[in-house]
Amino acid sequence: MFTVDLFNEGVDVPEIDTVLFLRPTDSATVFLQQFGRGLRLADDKPCLTVLDFVGHQYKQFRFDRRYRALTGASRTGIAREIEHGFPTLPAGCVIDVDRDVRRLVLENVRQALNLNWRDLAHELRDLGDVDLPTFLRETGLDVEDLYRDRQGWASLRHAAGFGAAPGDKALGRAFGRMLHIDDVERLTFLTELLAGRVPESPRELRLMAMLDVMLWGGTGPVSEMAARFARLTGARAAELRELAGVLRSGLRHVAPPLDAVVPLHVHARHSKNEVLAAFGVDKPVHKREGVRYVQAHQADLFFATIDKSEGRYSPTTLYLNRAISEELFLWESQSMLRSSTPTARRYVTGDSTVHLYVRRSKREGPRGREGLGAPPFTYAGPVQYVSHEGERLIRFVWRLKHALPPEVFHEQLSISVDRVGGQSR
Repeated sequence: MFTVDLFNEGVDVPEIDTVLFLRPTDSATVFLQQFGRGLRLADDKPCLTVLDFVGHQYKQFRFDRRYRALTGASRTGIAREIEHGFPTLPAGCVIDVDRDVRRLVLENVRQALNLNWRDLAHELRDLGDVDLPTFLRETGLDVEDLYRDRQGWASLRHAAGFGAAPGDKALGRAFGRMLHIDDVERLTFLTELLAGRVPESPRELRLMAMLDVMLWGGTGPVSEMAARFARLTGARAAELRELAGVLRSGLRHVAPPLDAVVPLHVHARHSKNEVLAAFGVDKPVHKREGVRYVQAHQADLFFATIDKSEGRYSPTTLYLNRAISEELFLWESQSMLRSSTPTARRYVTGDSTVHLYVRRSKREGPRGREGLGAPPFTYAGPVQYVSHEGERLIRFVWRLKHALPPEVFHEQLSISVDRVGGQSR
C-alpha cells in the first residue's frame, strides 16, 4: 500500500512489519508519525524493518533532521553518529547505511551546519514578526543555529527588519554559552531576575553568580553583578526571556538538586566556571585546573574529559578517565600527586566530599569545534572512594551515588582510551 499524506497518523494496523519511504519530508514530526505506523506490537512480529529510498537528488533535503529524530543526538553529534555507524542506538536497533550513502549523508549534514545568516534573515522575513519558538518550529532549526559564531535572535530580528539594532554584540554571543542550561531552577531564576527580582538568600546570590560568569565573566562583587543585570534591558532582555522559555521547553530529564546551599543539579550540565561560582569560588574564570579543593565546603571537584588526544593535551596531562560501569568510574590523578600527600589521603579517608564532572571532549563537532565555547560538563554527582593503585599517576576507582545517565555512559562506549607506551589511543 502506497499513499501520500493519507495514512500519516490515526491508522492502527499492528501487523505492519515493513515501512518504505519514497519521498522526502523535512518535518521530523511528520517523519515520526509515518514511521510510527509500523511500531505497533503484534504476535509473530520480531521487529520493524524500515527501508528509506529518499534519493540524494533532492539537494534541499535535511538528513540531519531525520537521523536526529531517530536517535535523539545533538545537531553536531549526529555527524559523529553517522560516521561511526550509530554506536549508541538501543539494543536490537540497527541503522544500516552503506559506504557511498554514508558519504553523501555526511556531506549533507555538514553542509547543514553552515547556514548562511542572510538566508536565516530571509526566512524570518517571510514568516513575519514571529517569536523565537515559532521561528524554530517553522524552520526546523535548532536554537544553536542562531548562536554558533553568531549574534543571536535579537540581531537576526534586526537583520530581517524587525526592531532596532540590539547593540552589545558580545552579549549576544554570550547567550550562546548558556544553551546547555538544563535544570528548571536556573531557568526559572533567570526569568525572575529579568523581571526585577532581587536575590537575597545565599543560594540565590550564587545562582546570580553562575549566570554572571556566563554573561560577563563573573569577576566582581555582588553589587557589580546586580548593576550589570539591572542594565540588561530592551531587545537583549526580551531575547533572553524567550531563550529561557525555549530551553525550558526542551528539558528531557529531571535533575535533582545537590543540597540547600550549592545550586547544582545532579546530571545537569554546567561549565567549569559555573560550578566554581556555585561553590562560592571568587573570580572563577582565572581557575584553570582540572581539580579544585573548596575548603569552605570541604569539597574536591574533579573535571574529567574522556576523549583526549596529543594535539590538545601535553603528554603530562593525558590522564585516563573512563566509566567502568554506570556506577563505577576510573579517574587518574595529576602526575605530581603521591599517595602519601595530604590530598591523596583526603581522597582515601573521605575527609572531603568528591564531586565528579564529566564530558566527552574539550572540543566537539565535525570539525573539532562548536563555536559556542568549550563543551559543558555533566555533573555525575558525589562519589565515594573504592580503591586505588600506583604511585605516580594514581588510578582511583570511585563509586557514584547516582548512576550515570544512559546517554552519557553509552556515548563513551564509542571512545577508546588506552594508554600504550605513555601515549593515548
